[in-house]
Amino acid sequence: MKKKSLNCEAVMCPVCKETILPHEVALFFSGKGNLVQMRIGVEVVLIHQECADSFETRSDLLRFLTDGKEDLSWLE
Repeated sequence: MKKKSLNCEAVMCPVCKETILPHEVALFFSGKGNLVQMRIGVEVVLIHQECADSFETRSDLLRFLTDGKEDLSWLE
């Protein structure tokens, strides 16, 4: 399985479709809480904090990202 590196290409927020700047990614991986990380299958998705917070629950966010295919509402 090929591992996808976040540094190899521009990271795009899937909610607002804006580029997540390299310094934002670096801050996130250094422990600052400026982004939200979600796993969809084997893929890691980074999302702006304010974009993720616009959804009522993380389950709603996951449903949005997967077009309703995945649902975590049973955890709530």
